[in-house]
Amino acid sequence: MEIELRKIHKFYGSVHANRGVDLHVRSGTIHGVLGENGAGKSTLMKILAGAIHRSSGEILLDGRSVDFAHPAQAFRAGIGMLYQDPLDFPPLTVLENFMLGQPAHPRKSAKTWANLLDALCRDFGFYLDPEAPLESLTLGERQQLELVRLLSLGCRLLILDEPTTGISTAQKELLFRALRRVAQEGRTVLLVSHKLEDAESLCEHVTVLRQGEVTGSLHAPFDVRNILTLMFGTPPPPCANRHAPSLVSAWNFRR
Repeated sequence: MEIELRKIHKFYGSVHANRGVDLHVRSGTIHGVLGENGAGKSTLMKILAGAIHRSSGEILLDGRSVDFAHPAQAFRAGIGMLYQDPLDFPPLTVLENFMLGQPAHPRKSAKTWANLLDALCRDFGFYLDPEAPLESLTLGERQQLELVRLLSLGCRLLILDEPTTGISTAQKELLFRALRRVAQEGRTVLLVSHKLEDAESLCEHVTVLRQGEVTGSLHAPFDVRNILTLMFGTPPPPCANRHAPSLVSAWNFRR
């Protein structure tokens, strides 16, 4: 799915959260949306996912203008968003959560859905016990469940909001491996993050926001110094390129 946002504005009273944002994302790519907290990243993605309505501007999917009144409309158009805290139901089991939103079918039993869940998990190297209560899962496992659920429902665009916050290194590697495969299959991934190491590891392109505006778009391989300048407006120290990991940590600490 090819995405184009044109001149997106969002006002919350006197607060101008998005200021004429333009964003173009090619189908089958992993595109990062970077910026510190308050840059307008999550607001922009929630507009795309139908969770909030833009004040003005245009959204095009595969060249067709769309207008989503609520997330269900965006979902029917093939857009799924995996929030930092997944939208799931702890009192239910893993399988019951997976079945949420699945089309009713008289010939599909719980075992049929369990087999589908198992097949998707095997494809991505996940292990999720269908009978386990959701509340027994780690955050990373809950993300895995939501990811395979969205894919099973036919999502062609996956939006992930700060997905590596609060998960282990091993779970991050599993997630990134799965996202690369998703893109290889022709789906589009939007990664919202303030972590430059995630963008460097995963993304082919990044768009940087600062104070609600796009300050630049870059293609891999990325220059950390350039990204930090776009994010914060102040060039980092000259030694940045020689000490990129520590610099990233130091500048992330400012968020």
